[in-house]
Amino acid sequence: MATSEKEKKYKTISLLSICFSSIRVFVGPVTLLVLAKKLSSEELGFYYAFFSLTAMTQLLEVGMTGVLKQYYSHSYNSTDNKGNSDKISNYFMFSLYWYFSLAIVFFIMGGIVSYVMFKDYHGIIQWGKPWYFLLLISCISLMLLPLNAMLDGTQKQNMLIRANIVSQLMVAGSLWIAIYSDFGLYSMGISQLSGAISFLISIYCFNKYSWFFIDFKKKGFVFKNVFFELWPLLKKTSVVWFLGYFYWNGFNIISFKYLGPEIAGYIGISISIMRAGQNIAMSILNSQMTLYANNIANGFIKEAKKIFDKYFFLSLTLLLIGYAFFYILYFIKPNFFLFEKVLPMNQMVYISVFFIFTFIISGIEVFTRCFKVEKFIITQVINSILTPSLFLLGIQLQIKYFILPIASVLIVSILTILISKRFYSGFTYEKNNQVHK
Repeated sequence: MATSEKEKKYKTISLLSICFSSIRVFVGPVTLLVLAKKLSSEELGFYYAFFSLTAMTQLLEVGMTGVLKQYYSHSYNSTDNKGNSDKISNYFMFSLYWYFSLAIVFFIMGGIVSYVMFKDYHGIIQWGKPWYFLLLISCISLMLLPLNAMLDGTQKQNMLIRANIVSQLMVAGSLWIAIYSDFGLYSMGISQLSGAISFLISIYCFNKYSWFFIDFKKKGFVFKNVFFELWPLLKKTSVVWFLGYFYWNGFNIISFKYLGPEIAGYIGISISIMRAGQNIAMSILNSQMTLYANNIANGFIKEAKKIFDKYFFLSLTLLLIGYAFFYILYFIKPNFFLFEKVLPMNQMVYISVFFIFTFIISGIEVFTRCFKVEKFIITQVINSILTPSLFLLGIQLQIKYFILPIASVLIVSILTILISKRFYSGFTYEKNNQVHK
């Protein structure tokens, strides 16, 4: 691919990524406003508990999507847009079997865990049918991940991001309409179903009304062989992803079990507000992940680092501006209904600091993993065990919930920066020596 054409492609993807992030900037706060306006604190507690339970797919998925993207990207030759077609076909076949099995296991696991979690609840919220409806739709949505990973890894980000934009708008719009139509907890399943259908329709239309993406070859595919090919990277990332579930979802689960659904609702929406800012910022970095990986695979290490640094500081700036806007709004209009559903501002400050450190950790990890290495197992083990434990300890000591978890992410931030700098310096030094030999 010519340099000018390559730059044009990167520019288009960057503009689409900014558009997608801008939509999330709008959609996230509006969704939180709709939830705060129409759902009680007790319903919010169940909403975020449902959210955490559906995230159990992370326990089973063990980072396979990210691993597949890396292998797709490194096998894809952007010069002729074909690459190693046999490998790409095998990866896709493998992913279909993997996620179908995952969907079955997740449905069974979701039924068991939900019973254990909600069996002691005796309030007025009818959680059973809405939960199983959401569980079924979540299993169906899992089967979109093979297509997602393949499109991203084979440098079809243009099509993928446009489809994600349509899907994001449909998820948000259907959720708002369903909640305002008093569908309550059913709204989660309705919105996820709308998003899945719109994603598939969009991909079909953007691909010129065709489902043909790769040269699909069943002959020669052996599930076991592909698994062992992916295993060296998967065995490293799987630990991080598995423990990452408890890190991201431990707050909702712990608060629901130890503080009840009403207080859990306050904590859940407070975390969601601050995490929404972090997710928006991270979406900019993540959308460029295969670009970093493709540049690295082709030997353009400095170019990849330059692109990453640019988007890292852009994302961090956006995050800080978003948090500042939240606090300014509170001081201007403290009686706004949203602030009636969140924790006091002296608690919210600690949550925002927590997510600033989390963004730094996640951003550095994204770039380093594009080298097809996993250097952060120890730090993630520390973070995933220590952070929820300190959160629970804070509840037991009756202090501000996020004072102690901040200590965990601060330590991990420092360790992550040191590890990444050491790896990058060693990698570039080795590459330079190979060039001069």
